[in-house]
Amino acid sequence: MNFLGHLYLAGTDPNIRLGNFIADHIKGIPLSHFSPRIREGIMMHRAIDYFTDSHPAMAECRRLLRPGYAKYAGVALDVVLDFYLADNWHLFSNTPLRPFLAKFYLQLLVRWRWLPPFWKRMLPGFIQDNRIYRYRKIDGICESLDIMSRTTSLPDASLFARGVMEEHYNFFLDKLLIFIPAIAAEMDRQFGILPIKLPPADPESC
Repeated sequence: MNFLGHLYLAGTDPNIRLGNFIADHIKGIPLSHFSPRIREGIMMHRAIDYFTDSHPAMAECRRLLRPGYAKYAGVALDVVLDFYLADNWHLFSNTPLRPFLAKFYLQLLVRWRWLPPFWKRMLPGFIQDNRIYRYRKIDGICESLDIMSRTTSLPDASLFARGVMEEHYNFFLDKLLIFIPAIAAEMDRQFGILPIKLPPADPESC
């Protein structure tokens, strides 16, 4: 799962969400630097990644991406899954995607001091571009894959990914509908956290 998947699974606690969001960019920063709930979010992020990598439905999805991404098929899949989650958000949450993300961005800004250097550099442009909201379109996913191919070891294969997403749309969605309940149950078992399905009765504090 990529940004949106991690945020969806992280539940309502803003600090758990923050930990999930920053977990891939804290290299060199000891966990003791963070508050207990942020640390829990970081550990939850790692548990989500492990469960995703080991689930049979996700193995089937990686197989379709492997011709273009080889050993990085799992990395590409994490991004691709966010398209199907965003494009079918109404199946997973009664809170519309745009306000869901706007609230999360505000929560990040309130917790600026906890952000690692990477996100202090990147967050203003990330919010201005509304990068996660763009995941609801294949073009937005391909843009993110292109960025990753320029800045990481990910192969430059977004045209291949586009073809796979378009040709196998229902396949990926069916696998996601199998996977989400399974990973939600596992995160509930490990952390006592469930995804947001219904909006809270009272507005959450930031």
